[in-house]
Amino acid sequence: MEFGVSAVVLLLILLGLIDLGRAFYFDVGLRGATREGARQASWFDPTSGTNPYLSDSSIQAAVDAILLKSGLPRSTLANPTTTCPSASDGNSAHNPPYQDSAYQSVGANQPLLYICYANTPGLDLTAGPSDNAYRGSDVNVILTMNFGFATGFMQSAFGGSVHMVANTHMTVGGY
Repeated sequence: MEFGVSAVVLLLILLGLIDLGRAFYFDVGLRGATREGARQASWFDPTSGTNPYLSDSSIQAAVDAILLKSGLPRSTLANPTTTCPSASDGNSAHNPPYQDSAYQSVGANQPLLYICYANTPGLDLTAGPSDNAYRGSDVNVILTMNFGFATGFMQSAFGGSVHMVANTHMTVGGY
């Protein structure tokens, strides 16, 4: 009888560790994806004097390439409806923590991509600018996700999913 109870406890611990490992793995993937998207957005081409990758599609392509390598699906773009999610603590830099509405129910383990240009809600760049007017401004690439647990035990313990977020600020290059 003692062996059966011990085996169940050890199995529950193992399942919890598996979910914890997945959460850390996906967190690293989300952070890498936001860094790559922000790096892409901030790049300045000195020969043309523009920031050719400062647009939703270019940033999303860079983010999605890293997400796919991390075992996550392509992101769902929140722009143009909500470019900068609202912070729940009122910070004006649009940093976490975010209000629950920033984690839209697009499904478990489905990243939602926000691109906040020049710290201005509502500003959306569907194409790269033809000049270097955004030089020195901030680009904030944000991924939010409802992390869905693989095991039923963790789902019941934590209510089905946990909010995960990664964001990276970079300054748009130029001269």
